Amino acid sequence: APARATVAAPAAPPPTAAGAADPVVAERGPTLRRLPSIAEPMRLWGENGRLSFAFYATEAEARAGGRFQVGYMAAVSILPDTARLTLSVNGAALGSGAIDGSRGLRSLAFDLPAGTLARGFNRIDIAVAQRHRVDCAVPATYELWTQIDPETTGLLAVTDGPQAPADLAAIGGGPDGAVPIRLLQTGGKLSPRAVERALAALQAAVLLGGFRQPAAEFAPAVEAGDGLALAVGRVSELAASLDLAPLGPVTGPRLALLPRNAERRPVLVVTGPEDADVTAALGQLEDLARADRPGTPQGRRALADAGGRPVSGGETLTFADLGIPDAHVAARTHRIAFDLALPHDFMPADYDKLILDLDAAYPAGLAPGAQIVVAINGATAASTPLGRPGGEAMTRRAVVLPLRLLRPGQNRIAVRAELPRGDDRACPDEAAVPTERLFLAATSRLTLPPLARIGRQPELAETVAEAFPYATAGRRPTLVVPNPDRDTMAAAATLAARLGLAAGRVLPFAFAAGRAGISGPAVVVSPAPALDGTVLAAAGLDPRAVFDAWAGRDAVPARESGPALRRRVLRTDGLAACSALVRPAPDAVAEAATRSGARPPAPVLTDAAALLAQGVTGPAPDDLVTLVTAPSSAGLREAVACLVHPRVWTRPAGRLAALSSVDGGVAVEAAAEPRYVATLAPAPGNLRRVAAGWLSLHAGLFGLAGLLLAGGLAGSTHLLVRNLGRRPE
Repeated sequence: APARATVAAPAAPPPTAAGAADPVVAERGPTLRRLPSIAEPMRLWGENGRLSFAFYATEAEARAGGRFQVGYMAAVSILPDTARLTLSVNGAALGSGAIDGSRGLRSLAFDLPAGTLARGFNRIDIAVAQRHRVDCAVPATYELWTQIDPETTGLLAVTDGPQAPADLAAIGGGPDGAVPIRLLQTGGKLSPRAVERALAALQAAVLLGGFRQPAAEFAPAVEAGDGLALAVGRVSELAASLDLAPLGPVTGPRLALLPRNAERRPVLVVTGPEDADVTAALGQLEDLARADRPGTPQGRRALADAGGRPVSGGETLTFADLGIPDAHVAARTHRIAFDLALPHDFMPADYDKLILDLDAAYPAGLAPGAQIVVAINGATAASTPLGRPGGEAMTRRAVVLPLRLLRPGQNRIAVRAELPRGDDRACPDEAAVPTERLFLAATSRLTLPPLARIGRQPELAETVAEAFPYATAGRRPTLVVPNPDRDTMAAAATLAARLGLAAGRVLPFAFAAGRAGISGPAVVVSPAPALDGTVLAAAGLDPRAVFDAWAGRDAVPARESGPALRRRVLRTDGLAACSALVRPAPDAVAEAATRSGARPPAPVLTDAAALLAQGVTGPAPDDLVTLVTAPSSAGLREAVACLVHPRVWTRPAGRLAALSSVDGGVAVEAAAEPRYVATLAPAPGNLRRVAAGWLSLHAGLFGLAGLLLAGGLAGSTHLLVRNLGRRPE
């Protein structure tokens, strides 16, 4: 049986070397390495729930073991006598502890014996089972929640951290989940060549570490703290800012990791005597990022599925394939969810259907209203009743799901069972052996039809999914920063790193500072006051409307910090990275989404902290500009830090997205008539699906075409019939 967990008082993360009063003691004591950020909310609703993480362990951590701490806050309506939180490692339950929702922020600690973790990626599961104190009806189950606190959840171990570049994934993140990456700036002013090399090294480091929430900045010193420092340049350039003595003589390309100490964070060094050597060392880093990752089969699978299970159409996936086992459900509600990653050129339209075939059984006694509901990206897609009074064994019960609810990139499909019984009103004794209400087999399967594949522009969803068209452009993409101050450069570097992760490879960005002209594939990152009106117009925005709406909003936004922020984030299932408090934008911001009234009004962007806009700038498939702008440089940095959180990154879509840095919400506006760009070689099947999808998106034209065809058929039939048969003499 799983071991019981140690219960602790409301937890705070142990001090690290950077924040401890005595660095020597801090180095010898255990430190907390937090779990990586994931796209799934950290709140577990209802009577059951599970979160999965791909967690990297070094060889030393795997040999030594340690403790795993889980910080949480829970609803007071949870019955503490039966509520349990269970920790599993690579599919084996490690321990469980009682959930207490009446005492605020709490933590549980689980012993990790030596050898429990393997070097490389491991799968960590946090699961809850919880019941209501007094109300046993199905609606009451939605009052139940346990919020996992990312700031106090992770591995507690005595460790020096990663010792080699291959273990870069063992770099821990900060309290908000972001992995700070400090790019060492040598000399007084950055040259375009130095920025381009730094961006390439940054993307390679993010790919190697699997950092889904990077937070980059340029700085003259590495300093201590969370995250990583990155030093790229010739030995002679780096020596003035960094002690390179541990590397010994550097006579050629050198890729090395300087471990963390009391004075500085870990430093990844990409260097050599000459520029050619630096380029060769950068190539070594890129090769390492492309190499297979070590770890357990479960951990490697969790890593591969971190952005959703990749699919391209025509697949059939069972629940077992998706890591979902057989479920014997005794709860009143049961929920499972999984993510699919669709191609960037997927066309969401009703030209075909998804089919979910359920293998399940339920006994007699379920009350009216029992059902299984399927949601796609938060929208209810279909349901099937569990209504037979005598129960039923279902084999391949088909649930038809519309394709139009899917989108390019990551999609979440949730299956929720609501299982009321007539005796729930009496609240039966929870200590008794519960009666099974549903069996849901792992042989249940999801069948995807062949997908229509064609690029659309402008379409932000395709860019955040796979960095399209920048990852496939025939020309080198350009990162344009008209006003390269420290905050704007931090925002630009962070965005470039996240685009590289989306592309799955290093994007060869050229860097342009100042108000350069926009041509070819370009990404522009700038506060609005530093933008030329032609850039705003190229991205489909009205310059005057933007400037008027954001007038006077160039001050640094106020921001909560400390315990107040932490409590608010936990109680609202918020994101610490999206906690900047900004004044509501005037409704005039919505006017920026139209040009000369040519398009319908955009959504009312009442709390817009930043705009993401995209526009076509020429006839070539890669003639596309993506603009990220905010009222000020500081606000831009805050907004991009929020944007790259995995829960927010998948939300932008259409030609315009307005980001709220209060809660990470995104309001979007689709392009009225996007340009279609071929991404695959012509094939009759794909062309047919694209045509059917286009017609489903233009129902009026489809209906008109049907009427014209019917009219033509009627007319031709009339002409044919009038000339047939007998004629009067």
